[in-house]
Amino acid sequence: MTAPLPLHFAFEWLAYCVGGALYWRLRERGAFPAAAWRQLAILCGVTMGALLGSKLLYWLNYWGALQTQPPAVWLGGKTIVGALLGGVGGVELAKAGIGWRSSTGNSFVVPLLAGIAIGRIGCQLSGLEDLTYGTPTTLPWGFDYGDGIARHPTAAYEIAGLAGIGFALRRARFLRAPGDRFRGFMVAYLGLRFALDFLKPPHAAPAAGALAPLNIGSLSAIQWACLAGMLYYARSIARWLATRSSIAHA
Repeated sequence: MTAPLPLHFAFEWLAYCVGGALYWRLRERGAFPAAAWRQLAILCGVTMGALLGSKLLYWLNYWGALQTQPPAVWLGGKTIVGALLGGVGGVELAKAGIGWRSSTGNSFVVPLLAGIAIGRIGCQLSGLEDLTYGTPTTLPWGFDYGDGIARHPTAAYEIAGLAGIGFALRRARFLRAPGDRFRGFMVAYLGLRFALDFLKPPHAAPAAGALAPLNIGSLSAIQWACLAGMLYYARSIARWLATRSSIAHA
């Protein structure tokens, strides 16, 4: 049983509102410049980077299928992985432009965890049109997205994964450097999405009438983006492994 797609938009806006409120309440003031114009520059960098990234990766992921679609379909889709990676790129460019070196990422961790989880509730309830449905399964918790086929509830899996990430970040003593909690969130979330996307098309045939994702080699475009994002944080991962080892032997 699925809900109409407008319910997804309701949860999406609720995610923005809750995430924004949490950011305003929990932000690390010392991590941001005092000048209002510099704060605005960082905010614009995050926003524009996330918007551009979410669209570009969506277009790449469904490039072949989109060729026959009207402009509304091109403009309507987006992906969280692209938004996160684009937001990181946008904020780094903005910080370079204003000469700000301090890490600003930690302030976004809790808002992102909460916002993505809330948004995924809408994804889970919105049917095949949302394009986040899983591949067919015989498991007892298979979810019918509206086509009469039991599928992996991938959005529900992601919500559970986000809860696990939040718990792990609170207990990770090796995340010591400024911005490490955000870097840890990015690595963990990208790893989660890389794994979960094996339970989605193109790793099985797409649902009837749904857009078919592009398969690049043996992975989807989103999975390649996840790998690229984790590679971006490779130096941090190496540092964490060394720090964790030293803590374990202390």
